[in-house]
Amino acid sequence: MKFRQIVLAILVLATMWHTAAAQPKKMKRQVEAPPPERVLAGTDSPQSNTVVSDLVAVKPEVPLGPEDVLKSYEIAMSLVAERTSTDFLAIVQAQQANQITRAQAEYLVQQEYQTAMMQYQVLSALHDVLKHDIDEANQEARRSLKAANSNTVFIVPLPSSYPGGK
Repeated sequence: MKFRQIVLAILVLATMWHTAAAQPKKMKRQVEAPPPERVLAGTDSPQSNTVVSDLVAVKPEVPLGPEDVLKSYEIAMSLVAERTSTDFLAIVQAQQANQITRAQAEYLVQQEYQTAMMQYQVLSALHDVLKHDIDEANQEARRSLKAANSNTVFIVPLPSSYPGGK
């Protein structure tokens, strides 16, 4: 009886091994997700395609730091100067083409100058205030770092002085 069981077990194992070997091997494939434009290409309306492409194209905005705001003030001040120069040129050209009188040209130049000076002064004041705040914050950080690094004493109790140390 034992002989039959051994032969039967060998026969079953051989059959299973033969069927397993006969099966085709599965190939592992790395599947990557297609881009959103390709997935959504079959939508019905062309308007939805533009909306999707606009959403995909949007880059998230990173909040500006104090240094970036300082740069923006400096850029704005230079833009005020450039725009004022361009406006002066347009006023002069209009006066030379006899489109406006000399008195009108002088009035417009004065108005443009005063407006530009006010804008420049506001931007300059904002720049100076922010620069002062940044400098103070940097000095405070240096002072706190210096205080933390100088003469710091750590007191560590001895192991026998712990209440439950015995």
